[in-house]
Amino acid sequence: MRNFDKQTDKLRKLHEKLEFTRKEIRLFRAISQYLNQISSDIDLSSIQNLFLEDLEFTKSIRDYFLTKFSPYIPDEVRKKEIEELDKRLEKSSSDYPYLITIAVLKNMVRTNYFLDKESIAFKIEVKNFHHLLNGLQPNYEIFVYNPYFMGLHLRKTKVSRGGLRWSEREDFREEIKSLMITQDGKNSIIVPAGAKGGFVLFYKREELTKELFTDYYSKFINNLLDLVDNKIDGKLFINPAIVRYDGDDTYFVVAADKGTASMSDVANSIAISRNFWLKDGFASGGSNGYSHKDLGITAKGAFVSTERFFLERGIDIYKEPITVIGIGSMNGDVFGNGILLSRKFRLLGAISHKEIFIDPNPDCEISYQERKRLFNSKNGSWSQYDKKLISKGGGVFRRDDKSIPISPEMKDVFNISEDTLSADELIQKLLTAKVDLLFNGGVGTYVKASTETNEEVGDLANAPVRVDGKDIQAFAVCEGGNLGFTQKGRVEYSLNGGKINLDAIDNSAGVNISDHEVNIKILLSMLDISNQKRNELLKSATDEVVELVLTFNYNQALGISLDEERAKEDISLFVEVTDYLERNIPDFSRQEFAIPPSDNFTLSRPNIAFLFSYSKILITKILLDEQSSSNLVDSHLAMDFLINYFPKSLQNFRKEILHHPLSREIVATLIADRVVNNQGVTFLKHLIDGNPEEFIQTIYRYLSIEELVQADRVRERLGRSCQYQKYINFEKRLIKLSKEINEFLRSLDV
Repeated sequence: MRNFDKQTDKLRKLHEKLEFTRKEIRLFRAISQYLNQISSDIDLSSIQNLFLEDLEFTKSIRDYFLTKFSPYIPDEVRKKEIEELDKRLEKSSSDYPYLITIAVLKNMVRTNYFLDKESIAFKIEVKNFHHLLNGLQPNYEIFVYNPYFMGLHLRKTKVSRGGLRWSEREDFREEIKSLMITQDGKNSIIVPAGAKGGFVLFYKREELTKELFTDYYSKFINNLLDLVDNKIDGKLFINPAIVRYDGDDTYFVVAADKGTASMSDVANSIAISRNFWLKDGFASGGSNGYSHKDLGITAKGAFVSTERFFLERGIDIYKEPITVIGIGSMNGDVFGNGILLSRKFRLLGAISHKEIFIDPNPDCEISYQERKRLFNSKNGSWSQYDKKLISKGGGVFRRDDKSIPISPEMKDVFNISEDTLSADELIQKLLTAKVDLLFNGGVGTYVKASTETNEEVGDLANAPVRVDGKDIQAFAVCEGGNLGFTQKGRVEYSLNGGKINLDAIDNSAGVNISDHEVNIKILLSMLDISNQKRNELLKSATDEVVELVLTFNYNQALGISLDEERAKEDISLFVEVTDYLERNIPDFSRQEFAIPPSDNFTLSRPNIAFLFSYSKILITKILLDEQSSSNLVDSHLAMDFLINYFPKSLQNFRKEILHHPLSREIVATLIADRVVNNQGVTFLKHLIDGNPEEFIQTIYRYLSIEELVQADRVRERLGRSCQYQKYINFEKRLIKLSKEINEFLRSLDV
């Protein structure tokens, strides 16, 4: 077993010192591990020493927890006892370890402690103590502790979506949190906000069997579902053994991620066995769903986004050869599917978890066929690549090699002067090679900014090979994988002339198709049909759904390019919008997004991408504001958006679509996406200069006019041919026309 948990044995002394039960000791192990993950200012040993040394404090924490959550204590008695315990805790030290421990305890809102399980799970409203933590944080969090694993699930809102991954990092919360932040921006094009979950196993990889992994994954899923509510026959069901301090919480979904690609059916079988209301809509991508890997959807979406850079150069990446350096192997969904999208990709080299692949002068068709063979095999590692098919001077090397001979061909292609390099040095040469495309389809952070340290970045396993953004010479970057670049690294590369979006922009198709899957399943559950018929309808819509999803990627990448042009015309508008977003969205962080201060403002494409996502989030929120007198999301115009969200093969179920439980949210999300993609983030100037009601009316008039003139036909021609200035002028005229018609109607008092 791994040693993540080796220090927890010292807490056994709580039995001798305070006569704690085994279960109470396990509770403090859970609290200790959570505190170790949530804050870099304390470590596991110090917090456990605190519990062993300040016994009065430890006893107060135990008593507070048991009193707060015991289902056997009457509410009136509980209230009085909590008041007394609050007084005891107020006498505690004001040092940080005490403050953060008390904050976690007071903001725990549910636990499964009294369900008598091996694992202990608790839900925390982290939003109430963000000030005690560093960086952006989730608002809601579930932590699961088991003697053999621990896991987390982080959410921005109670309606959030994201995958569950198997992590192998000791600081796995930092990894999951970073992915949740990415997910939140990515999810601006779908209804749920960002979420991410993950778990670590206290085993070495070689000790794990499939059965063990499935068992612990299943326990993790069950513990998560313990802490959310259910619906039975459409009515809320609350477990009477769970004492709640939060509101209703029924929308809880997960998805496959790193290490869990084949686990969706396991998760869904658990949901069905528990009679969870979403049934097999709980975990997207199972046998009765849309498999990301089978469809290659994440990779396809990433290349649709990245294709924009090559269209601007007049290059068709599916017809003309381009040179590529890759991060990943043919075992992977994103890398494997992505590098097979074009027969014209000249893959000069690739970096996987354990290997380095070099092919200095590949034959496009021969290498394509060999990659395809590997992808379809059981072992797609680079060591299985047929060496006879590698061009002269290439080969496959291990990442732990201390000395690799550099062939003349490698020297020529990668501009290497040395005769030998270590594996780490060779990887750095590949990452900084002058190629058309750097394609990240793997796991790990490989690029930072020159102003960042490896300690700040984390992911220390890749620190020896990490390079700076200013040294990347690839024309463009495709971020099929998450966190390959730090945001500062992206900005540095972009300001140096590189073409890059965000991982949240490039790889958004995966979460988008998962959200479509769940919303379609909710729709089909409203029909009086058999499960077999439901599954047939879902499957028959696959191609249409894929096309709908990829259109999002196309439009979003095009929209960012349009805003790059707008920023050249008037950067001051972008300063104003940035300031407004910072004031009005708590999670919008200049520091996290590497956006310069207003008095020294420069704007890179990765900066614009963040403005794009958060402008959509803000507009969606305004459209759904229950205090608003506007009914745009309930109008006939909006209903067309709702109907067209679903594939044409399902649009004959119009009545059920109009009564979809998430209809308003779907409409608001689609409208925000459409407005920002075409009008850009500076459309928010209408909000800044007016008020939300007037802003919504501006949106309504704009949507009415564009429908009248069949604007999409014009946009398609201009976007595909990269006639950005004409596109921008067309959008200006739509706004001008909508204003003129409104003024004319006002003059008639209509």
